[in-house]
Amino acid sequence: MRKIVYITAMILGMGCAVSSVQASTLTKSLSRCDASFFQEIYHQKSKFKGLVPLAIGEHHLAWFKGPADGNGRIWFAQPLKELNLTISGYYLQTSDLDVINDGKFYYWGMILQNSPQEVMNALNHLKWVKTGDDSISQAMIKEGPDSNWKINNQAVSGIAPAKESTEKLLIL
Repeated sequence: MRKIVYITAMILGMGCAVSSVQASTLTKSLSRCDASFFQEIYHQKSKFKGLVPLAIGEHHLAWFKGPADGNGRIWFAQPLKELNLTISGYYLQTSDLDVINDGKFYYWGMILQNSPQEVMNALNHLKWVKTGDDSISQAMIKEGPDSNWKINNQAVSGIAPAKESTEKLLIL
């Protein structure tokens, strides 16, 4: 029996900037750690009819409707196949830690029925780094609202970035 693997993009304390680049798959668009994932859901919205409830927003964005509290798993009526991966659902978590000055945390990702190694093989265009029990890729940080994204070689799953900074990364 295979363990369900989550491939999750995490963005801390930020809103998404919309990219005009279209990906060919949900998994590849999620791996970019930007709003192209939500554009790809919009682009493929007819594929999801009857599989999962969608919300359609402005600017050609769509997302999977989450539970009322905005957190949890959303299971597809039937699995999707892409890149030799089997996607059975979607995961969403939001946390507001402003009360302890740690900002807002947003996690979203696909629930896959494949092993971590199979996922890394399917996304072999990415550089994966082992961090404890997880593997990460695409780790970037913005040190302030007016700064540019830069590579974050210090990213670790489960550790918040410095105050007033924003971090994004792909976690497997």
